[in-house]
Amino acid sequence: MPTTASTPPSPGRTRPSRRSMAARLFAAGAATVLAASACGSPGAASGGDGGPTTVKVTTLSLCNEISVLWAQKKGIFEKNGLNVELVKAGGGAAGIAAVQGGSANLAFTNPFSTMLAMNSGVSLRWVATAYGTPKEGETPSNAILVKEDSSIEDGKDLHGKTVAVNELGGINQIIVQQFVTDAGGDPSKVKFVALPFAELAPAVASGKVDASQAPEQYSNTEGVRSIGDPYMKVGKDKHLVFAGYVGTADYVDENTESMKKFVESLKEANTAINDEANQDEKYEIEAEHCGQDAEKLAKDPENPYFADVPMDAMKQMAQILVDQKQTDKLPDVEKLVPEYSRR
Repeated sequence: MPTTASTPPSPGRTRPSRRSMAARLFAAGAATVLAASACGSPGAASGGDGGPTTVKVTTLSLCNEISVLWAQKKGIFEKNGLNVELVKAGGGAAGIAAVQGGSANLAFTNPFSTMLAMNSGVSLRWVATAYGTPKEGETPSNAILVKEDSSIEDGKDLHGKTVAVNELGGINQIIVQQFVTDAGGDPSKVKFVALPFAELAPAVASGKVDASQAPEQYSNTEGVRSIGDPYMKVGKDKHLVFAGYVGTADYVDENTESMKKFVESLKEANTAINDEANQDEKYEIEAEHCGQDAEKLAKDPENPYFADVPMDAMKQMAQILVDQKQTDKLPDVEKLVPEYSRR
């Protein structure tokens, strides 16, 4: 998941190897497991009195967690026998650590963090998707920003250039690396640095960096332009999976009926939030959750919302991790995704 780097390195700092950086990021998240466990162990609190089953789900307080927020506020979870409680986490890896430690049941995280954790020996299940990325022909939601007068036009032109992302080793950097690869370039010749989201576009405009990967709305910043959405370029005719909900294999397998109800609740919520009649209320709920202005959110591009898992896209993302040398072993997507969660 996108998280803001707290201490962005200077553009001249040496970039760690891709595999070691990914391992360090997951280890940093896993290091929070003791603190997370101290918050208590929720278990799968299905009441013996026939009451709702409590499911604790981590949140990053992002606007596009709207599917869970809508299902929670509109009583969809309750109707399906679930009581969903949100638990704050610092990032996707921290969420995975929380479900390992027992302070949450499902982690809001991204496929890359999940697959890397699985390959490191953590037994996980991807229960539901929160949202994906647009495919070619749809409205872009991300961008590679360059200066208006830059000669950079595609991924291959990023050779020898400094590219800012919100998190070193995160999902955005890995996708940019694949974007470069698909254009016939070598991502090892690109220097990546981390900057907070708010600094990604200004850093390009000022010449501090040559390019940055950022949400599409930042392409409106004076002095910059977008050379394309890297997720759309990489996914081509597929909706890639950007974020979703993950639990330990033990928890998910022992609570199959509750997990099916969770998926169905999100599907019902998505039907509502994709309805034009509900747009104003949707943005109000998002704004309350993420602390932004509802009118501004209504103008920003959105990712497509869907709860099921497109297996072809997940398998493509697993291969990207191997191609980008994040792992030597192809993640087992068939094992990761339960049958009831698949598209």
